[in-house]
Amino acid sequence: MKRIAALGLALTTLSLCGPASAAPPPQLTPGPAVYSGYGALASSFTTLTAHWTQPEVTCPPTISGVLGGVTNTLVTGSSMLKIPGLLAIPEAAIGTLFVPHMGAWIGMVGTNETNNRSLVQTGTGALCLDGVAHNTAFFAAPSFGDQSGLPVPDPDAPGTTWDNPPIRSGDDITATITWDGQSTYRLTLANTTRGWHYGATYHGSVIPTGALTVVEAIPYNVPGFSPVTFTDVTADGKPLSTYDVRTLAIDGPHITPTPLTGTTFTIPSP
Repeated sequence: MKRIAALGLALTTLSLCGPASAAPPPQLTPGPAVYSGYGALASSFTTLTAHWTQPEVTCPPTISGVLGGVTNTLVTGSSMLKIPGLLAIPEAAIGTLFVPHMGAWIGMVGTNETNNRSLVQTGTGALCLDGVAHNTAFFAAPSFGDQSGLPVPDPDAPGTTWDNPPIRSGDDITATITWDGQSTYRLTLANTTRGWHYGATYHGSVIPTGALTVVEAIPYNVPGFSPVTFTDVTADGKPLSTYDVRTLAIDGPHITPTPLTGTTFTIPSP
């Protein structure tokens, strides 16, 4: 269930190459129905960073997750089609549909010369198992066609997905992604409350022309969670609001972010 794992719950590419020519801004997501937050477009981004507090997550009864998965499939045509690479892993697709989960993350998205869109992301999540929320953190780099690409964690990092060292609701999180202008991405995630800081490296041919700061959840199977406020959201050292910004919202229930004010916005509770 790589996608769930990758999103830290969830939450669950390419070969190394030289500089590529500029690409037009891509569609930010396969479909906005699974993301709530903001995406920005530019000719390219070199740095994206954000801060948030891990929310308190309340899990529904197990039967609600099953019913939510069925509703999602019938009403939306299945959000499997709107999560990067999920269809490539059938067991993860099934788990994602029927297991309530949410994630908070930042990501850079772009398109390479073969028109393959990829997402480089890092953040935190919570996955409901037996009615209990399990908090995790992750590094991920799915393409919109598959999930074969993974960042390489630093030697001291616990992996691409981890719950130990722990993350708990109320922890302060800071995430950063940098692109060297050629083919290397650096991802870092820090829990300043618990004192850990980890990094990973990803090599790919995609030029990042989109920057995302979002909460992700599957429509009709969204667990309860306290509001998530993103602060210090900057791209290349400038407030995200200074770019060509697009608002993204989760459907079922409809979860729309508060207005983006400079570097700050909030995802309200479902």
